[in-house]
Parts: sequence; C-alpha cells; structure tokens
Amino acid sequence: MKGVIFTELIHFMESVKSPAFADEAIQLAKVESDGAYTTVGNYPSDEALALVGAASQMSGIAVPELCRLFGNYLFQRFLILYPHIMASYTDAESLLAHVGSHIHSEVCVLYPDARPPQIEAEKTGKTTVMSYRSHRPMAAIAYGLIQECMGHYGDQRLLTWEVSDNGKSATFIISEV
Repeated sequence: MKGVIFTELIHFMESVKSPAFADEAIQLAKVESDGAYTTVGNYPSDEALALVGAASQMSGIAVPELCRLFGNYLFQRFLILYPHIMASYTDAESLLAHVGSHIHSEVCVLYPDARPPQIEAEKTGKTTVMSYRSHRPMAAIAYGLIQECMGHYGDQRLLTWEVSDNGKSATFIISEV
C-alpha cells in the first residue's frame, strides 16, 4: 500500500486527536515500520489496519466509522495534494464516474507499483451505481471519500451502500432524495 495513505492516516490521527494519540496508536499497533512512513514508500496494508484498530481501541470509535471519517479527511487532502487531477472535475458525478478510468490511472502513473481498488460507475437515469473491489478491506474509506466528494460539490443526492466480503467489495448507490 502506498505510503501517502499511511502518512495521511498519521496526520488524520494527529489533527483529529493529537500527535501524542498518533504516537500511542503506533505503539499499540506494534507495526513493523514503527510508524516511520514516507509518501513514496510501500508498506503492508496490514499495518494500516493495525493502526486503525489501535485508534479504534483508544478512541472507542468503531473501525468502520473511523475509516469513513478518514475517507472524508482523505478527500480534502487529495484536493490539496493532487490539484492537477482534482481540477479536472466540476461536479461529483464527473469525478466519481472517472475514478477508475482516470484518477486511478494517474495514481499508477505517479506510483507504477500501486494496486488501487477497481471502481466502476454506471449511471441509469438519475441513479449512479458504483462498484468497489479491492484485495484490501477498506470499503468504508471509499464510502467516506464518496461522501466527502458529494459534499464538496454540493451534491444533495442520497448515498447508500452495501458492503460485502469483509469490506473488500461494496456497491454504492447515489440516487435522488
């Protein structure tokens, strides 16, 4: 898993709680890297799961909710970190429709060894259905990313989701209220 996700996860814990909280989560998670992440490094996704598990244990917030909140945070960070990609889109629908075909392609250009989740979007009438498949159980992060994307663009449609395979796959349905 790309280091940028790890560095942003640590920043998320520091900004929501404190640097001391992030340090304690790293200690509790007993991650092999000892929390020394770089944006361009590659790290086992199990370390991210261990960090989220430790943060959940310490905060009392359930893992799926922490992942959703991290997804919200991560979308805002992507606006800052990747403005050249994000500026290509003027609404949530266009961005979400191109996550798999454009955004993840750009990720692979920036990080050739990246293995982003597979995202497909299909619009039928006023409903958009997005499917998420990954070898990592992080669908709740995707939910938070989609939720924050919609909020950022003022998209008032309803977002619902069904998750399966222990968070490795999900279907997101965006429909009129």
